[in-house]
Amino acid sequence: MSKLNDKPENHISITIFASWIGIISLAIYLLYIGKSIFLPLVLSIYITYLIKALASLIESFTIKKIKVPGFASLTLSIIILFSAIGILVQVVAENISQIASEAPNYQTKLQIFFNKFVDHAETLVGSPITIAELNSQISFQAAILKLVGALQGIAGSTFQIFLYVAFLLLESSTLHLKIRAFARNDLQEIKINKILKAIGSNIEKYIWIKTIMSIAVALLSYFILIIMKIDFAAFWALLIFILNYIPYIGSVMAVTFPVAISLIQYNSLPQTGALILCLIACQIFVGNILEPRVAAKSLNLSPVVILLSLSLWGSVWGVTGMILSVPIMVMIMIILSEFEITKPLAILMSQSGKIT
Repeated sequence: MSKLNDKPENHISITIFASWIGIISLAIYLLYIGKSIFLPLVLSIYITYLIKALASLIESFTIKKIKVPGFASLTLSIIILFSAIGILVQVVAENISQIASEAPNYQTKLQIFFNKFVDHAETLVGSPITIAELNSQISFQAAILKLVGALQGIAGSTFQIFLYVAFLLLESSTLHLKIRAFARNDLQEIKINKILKAIGSNIEKYIWIKTIMSIAVALLSYFILIIMKIDFAAFWALLIFILNYIPYIGSVMAVTFPVAISLIQYNSLPQTGALILCLIACQIFVGNILEPRVAAKSLNLSPVVILLSLSLWGSVWGVTGMILSVPIMVMIMIILSEFEITKPLAILMSQSGKIT
């Protein structure tokens, strides 16, 4: 009799857990099918945080003991960032059509390269392998076209993203009034503002540091690509800049294309090996030496959580989702840490186990 009645709360817990799983699954599905709507919005939020981070930096400078006013710093940061995005879009537009048109030629050269090393490939595999089979498994043309399509999709949403950013900046000036209006009391208003401030501070810090480090590694890589006379050096440097936002695997993905181009362009293993060593050295210098010195405090996310988030958001929104995965998980962890019922989840997500 006691076994039937002693723990009815277990049934309630299971029901609540199942409900949350259903809600989360539905949310992920909606984010997937609504990619064209939600992705530009999330990108615009990302850019808005970057604008605010740049504005804060500008405000920290003084000219003859006079600080730059808040409105002026925000305006200047918008001009700087939108100009930079405009330049990036122009670089993409100028190179995309050329790379797409050259892709068949690169694929042909890749096939010639495979012809020279087919005997070695058969030795490694342990069975005969035809050039057609190897070529179908490693299709450089397909990879290039997929990359081009992804970049064209982002570039095509530029106007929509700019529009979102403009309205988000306007909305941020009246957000405190809205919070005061819907908060039940002063304590709840303080708590909401605390959560939003923590989210904003951590994401701004992450975006700012990651952007500076990405610029550094892209510039170093660009000089190396120019010195080694690799085709479309500016485009590959831009790709390295973008992919460097992806933790762990981004640096590997970033060097794949210029290395493949070098192998196809010069058909020389020593030169390609030298390029690999130089590009990896840049990644190690910036990622393992420079970035830890600049980043005074870790975002306190578990590496396992970062890898899982890369898989999740990558499957939902592709490469762009992988770039946004860390800021999204930081936001989720901060929100979970503010409520007693979800605080254990935030602790599990953290690297140190401490939630401040």
